[in-house]
Amino acid sequence: MDTGLQHHLEPQLGPASAAELVDVLDELATGAQRALGASFLGLHLVGSLALRRGDEHSDVDFLVVTADRLDDPGALRDLHALLPDLLSAWASHLEGSYAPVGDLASPMTLGRRWWYVDNGSRELVLSDHDNNAHARWVLREHGRLVAGSDARESVAEISSGMLRAEAVGTARAVAELWEDEPATYATAWGQPFVVLTLCRVLYTATEGGVTDKTSAARWAKDHVPARFATLIDDAIASRPDPWERVHRPAAAAAVAATRDFVWEVVGLVGRTGAD
Repeated sequence: MDTGLQHHLEPQLGPASAAELVDVLDELATGAQRALGASFLGLHLVGSLALRRGDEHSDVDFLVVTADRLDDPGALRDLHALLPDLLSAWASHLEGSYAPVGDLASPMTLGRRWWYVDNGSRELVLSDHDNNAHARWVLREHGRLVAGSDARESVAEISSGMLRAEAVGTARAVAELWEDEPATYATAWGQPFVVLTLCRVLYTATEGGVTDKTSAARWAKDHVPARFATLIDDAIASRPDPWERVHRPAAAAAVAATRDFVWEVVGLVGRTGAD
């Protein structure tokens, strides 16, 4: 375990919560090492906590770098089925993937599916959720080693152009899903999630880097029309207790404003990508 990890987390979470999260990550590292054996290379913290922008509402985003491709996760299934039973709320917010080091070494493997556990889930599934330019950039530039060997030097460089191109694609994909399956985002969880996600997308398209959703949202208020300021403020304020809102419909006015915001960001990102 990286002895400096708690020092890294304390300014974001406070001493008690940071110590609790370190204990959960230690359980994850120990279990992954036991399940993977020699294939375990290193557990890395990524996401907002790695960027030093986390708080008590953050997901615990992680990547375990493996020496080999896992055809079957084997004992990792049992590990993730049991981790949420730990006496810590952090244990129910682990979200991450098992990334073969060979994939990380080449941009040609972007989009390949890895074994992934979603926030709040006990099940590993194959997903491309973490195999994108955004996640690889965070790992290479800001990934925080938890246990094992540091794999960041094995990650192929992600250029600002790659990040910007991905941002354009993400904005368009969100807009298409909003139009084709509007119920997906018309919940009290999905509606602010879209707003914050597109703020981050706009930040990446404009700045050629990555930051957390909340910081990107505050930045975005100076880069979108002023009529969206309240929508963004409300999305930032919605971050606590997201699970309580998953099955509750969003207010109709917020849904309508978010649809306008989606297409505003698609236009802004498209113009940025064309520059």
